Amino acid sequence: MRILVTGGAGFIGSHYVRTLLAGGYPGYEDAHVTVLDKLTYAGNRDNIPLGHPRLTLVEGDVCDLPLLREVLPGHDAVVHFAAESHVDRSLAAAAEFVRTNVGGTQTLLEACVATG
Repeated sequence: MRILVTGGAGFIGSHYVRTLLAGGYPGYEDAHVTVLDKLTYAGNRDNIPLGHPRLTLVEGDVCDLPLLREVLPGHDAVVHFAAESHVDRSLAAAAEFVRTNVGGTQTLLEACVATG
């Protein structure tokens, strides 16, 4: 099983990734995990176990359709955590929140359909 986790270096996504790799979800103990994260203010390499043999990190944007179409093939599932999450930042940069949270989700779904 190969799982793509968007936003997997963020607060919630990294908890999911660490738990998954530690065997915390029955049936997924051997899953290989690809984390796709833009590594902005919300994502941090230190949040995930980079040396783990079943983990791959791809630094990239969930709004990047060509990248998603390159990364998605071979994955069995997608867990989508990528989002702009700090509300106080949304007041100063609302368009970036819409771009990532709405446009990124739409782009990810489009890439999933295109790659099967």
